[in-house]
Amino acid sequence: MQIKLLATASLAIALGACASNPPPRDLGRLAFMVGCWTSPPPVQTGANLNTEVWSPSENGIMFGYATTSRDGALITWEQSRITLNTSPATYTASPEGQRPVVFIEAPQPPPAEGAPKPLPSVVFENGDHDYPQRIRYHRTETGLAATISKLDGSRVVEYNWVRCKY
Repeated sequence: MQIKLLATASLAIALGACASNPPPRDLGRLAFMVGCWTSPPPVQTGANLNTEVWSPSENGIMFGYATTSRDGALITWEQSRITLNTSPATYTASPEGQRPVVFIEAPQPPPAEGAPKPLPSVVFENGDHDYPQRIRYHRTETGLAATISKLDGSRVVEYNWVRCKY
């Protein structure tokens, strides 16, 4: 009887542990970027398919990668990270394994008084880099977008993504 009671109690404890959820994870202040993002469908034959993936913050660092493929063939790739536990935050990119380039978070002006709260965004800059010199990530109504450019606003390239579907 005692063994049966002990076995039942052990099973109840084990099932209770399995049924409990871990506490919600703090995704950090750039939570709007976390996840897998891809070019909106349909992607036409011969067109680029862009994918960008960002991890939640791990001890103040977000890890990311981006790929561009065309008709199933990898065209280019990049590894990156955002270090949030520095002030200001830094964005480090290493396209195709090249020497890492560091961009510094730029301050953003506060929204105008009485204006609706803008969707989340972050801007990183490096005026010493050839191109891009500015990288802006921003939430959109349908997903995530990034804009790269020179500091003077020239050579703008815009990327728009929706959540990946597996």
